[in-house]
This record gives sequence, structure tokens and C-alpha cells, in this order.
Amino acid sequence: MAAHLHFHTLGRATQAGCSARDSPMKTIPLIVSVFLLACGCASTEKTSSAPLVAASRVEEAIRKLDNERIQAQIHADATALDRIYAADFIGVGPSGIVRTKPQMILDFRSGDLKFQSITTDDVQVRVYGDTAVETGLSTMIGQDKGQIVPRDTRFTRVWVKQQGRWRLVANHYSPQTTRQ
Repeated sequence: MAAHLHFHTLGRATQAGCSARDSPMKTIPLIVSVFLLACGCASTEKTSSAPLVAASRVEEAIRKLDNERIQAQIHADATALDRIYAADFIGVGPSGIVRTKPQMILDFRSGDLKFQSITTDDVQVRVYGDTAVETGLSTMIGQDKGQIVPRDTRFTRVWVKQQGRWRLVANHYSPQTTRQ
């Protein structure tokens, strides 16, 4: 690339009436500029990986919190659920019932909502600053107010960083269907 620029610049310098001796003086700043630009791009590539590293750390934190949430639901651990869910949490459960955080915690405490097992698969976490969206497949064995919950569902969860901690603000389950 530099040779092409040098030739092009030399051609313009000669056309402008400059001698061949003057053209290298004009070409050197151009070569230096191209070199500095290339160095700047390389430097930018190093710093541009920082958001990827940060997103990876957030993804790891969300996955860990979601595993804690699953264990808290299986064990009806209201203290852990209170810590994980945001105060303004709203969720649509696998049975289609809409619950706020207080309703959800009450249903776990009373035994109206109970799970024997919950597993997730095909989990993806996308990070948008202080918000993370988690999607995937869930397999659950449990009961909601005496009714068996749908076993295979797809889920979307929204996590927001509040006061330095990630909290679950929204959760939605949909029955898993097979494509035809």
C-alpha cells in the first residue's frame, strides 16, 4: 500500500513541476501518516476487545445467578429469591400465571408453586450495558397451584444491574413447540 501511495504522490509531485529530488520529502510524511494510522487501528483493536471481556464476565455472572435462582426455586428459598429478584419483578410463569415478586415469593413459601427439578439448555446471554437478556430452553418438573407445569418451555429473562448487583426484572415462559 505504501509503495502505491509513494508512486501516486511522486506522479503528482512531478506533474506539479517539482523535481524528483523534492518528492521523497513529500512522500515521507505520507508514509509516516499511514504507519501511524495503522498503529492506531491496531491499538483500537486491542481496546475494542475490552467490551467483549466485560460482556463475557457479565454472561458468567448471569449464568451463575440463574443457577442460584433455580436452586432457590427447587428449595423454596425465599431469602435467596428475594435477593435475586428485583423489587419490581414481573413474570409470566410456565402455567401462564402472571406474578409480581411478592406474589411469587408467597407462592413458593406456601407450597402453591413447587419444583422438583429445573434444567436449562441452549442458554444465550446478550449484554446491553447494565441490561442482559437471557434466552433458552427449560425443562421443569413441578406444580403450580396443584396443576402440573408445562415440562418443556422456552424462556426469556431480563436482568438489570441495580445498585451494583444484577437482579432479575422480568421473566417469561412459552410452551416449546416443534417446527414443522
